[in-house]
Amino acid sequence: MNMSPKVRPLWQRLPIMGGLAGLWAYKALGLPRSILPRDFKAICNNWDHETFAMILKSGVKRAYIDQPCYFETPKKIEPKADVSTEYRLSHDQLKSFYTNGFVGPFDAFSPGQMQNFREELLAIEETDSETYGFNTPRDRHFEMPRLWNYMKTPAITERIAQILGPDLLTWRSQIFFKPPHSPSIQWHQASTFLVEDYQDPAIFPADKSEMFQLTVWVAVDDTHHENGCMRFLPGTHNAIRPIRFGGDEGFYEADFTLEFSKEEEENAIEIPVKSGQFLIFAERCIHGSGPNTTDRHRLAFNMRVIPTDVAVYPNKKYYRSVYNGGKYHLDKWGVALLRGEDHHNLSRTIPPHELEREGVATEVLRPAA
Repeated sequence: MNMSPKVRPLWQRLPIMGGLAGLWAYKALGLPRSILPRDFKAICNNWDHETFAMILKSGVKRAYIDQPCYFETPKKIEPKADVSTEYRLSHDQLKSFYTNGFVGPFDAFSPGQMQNFREELLAIEETDSETYGFNTPRDRHFEMPRLWNYMKTPAITERIAQILGPDLLTWRSQIFFKPPHSPSIQWHQASTFLVEDYQDPAIFPADKSEMFQLTVWVAVDDTHHENGCMRFLPGTHNAIRPIRFGGDEGFYEADFTLEFSKEEEENAIEIPVKSGQFLIFAERCIHGSGPNTTDRHRLAFNMRVIPTDVAVYPNKKYYRSVYNGGKYHLDKWGVALLRGEDHHNLSRTIPPHELEREGVATEVLRPAA
């Protein structure tokens, strides 16, 4: 079932509406889902009533691009883990994060470290991933020990722990090469990353409205307005917004425009980040980046971090990412422990010692039964 968001003629939208209305009724009646085909079962399991209502009432012209969730600033703002003084977030920094949805930049690496690392990253830009077997900037920490070691530096993990708690996993990383004269990345957001598959989420928190995932974005090059630094709409992590099919820009291969108010866009903040510095943000805070108008690559990498009580790709042999490369087989994939201990064992896991040696990781531990 092709659920890729795009503008469709009426003769295509009518049967889609009929099928979705039938699945919504099937879900509402509590009928057995095990007998449904894979795609229909996924929609019944992962779309809530709000999701069905949005797409049907709009005549398949609007939808939630991810699972709806809402967030309110905690009444009591305090760190969720004790850390050494040098990495401690101030009360104002924590409050700023919960209010705006992002915080930083912070120092982590020297420009010299990043300049040397830049050459390593450029050398793999056109190579196939040893983990997935095709060219993708995703999850290269499985085969690059230096990237893994950078990801777990205390300057990063100790600050994340104060927001998510002491026990942390990373479930994904990505390198951003942003070539010379490349276009902007339009405004977007995500909650459980249903945005990638449109039917199955990637991560499964106990409460979608809690703060259950953070993104760390590390600048390899100095980033600024001319080469497309990160930009945010402050406070928009409060809710997942609808998207309108079609638009002037396309998010990778997806053709949609995220809906938000004019006032929110007027409050947009662009954040220059120096080489070796990083930002922390909630993925559901609306964000993007401007075009790279220079003659030089603008390099960065990110990682996505969760508490150990969040499951990732449970019982999945592969995962589809419509806009980011197609089908990712998960036989060599796993979460990795960044900090603390994993007392839950909900996901396939690659032991840290596998990531600290050259070559693709080979040992994958199965989740607890």
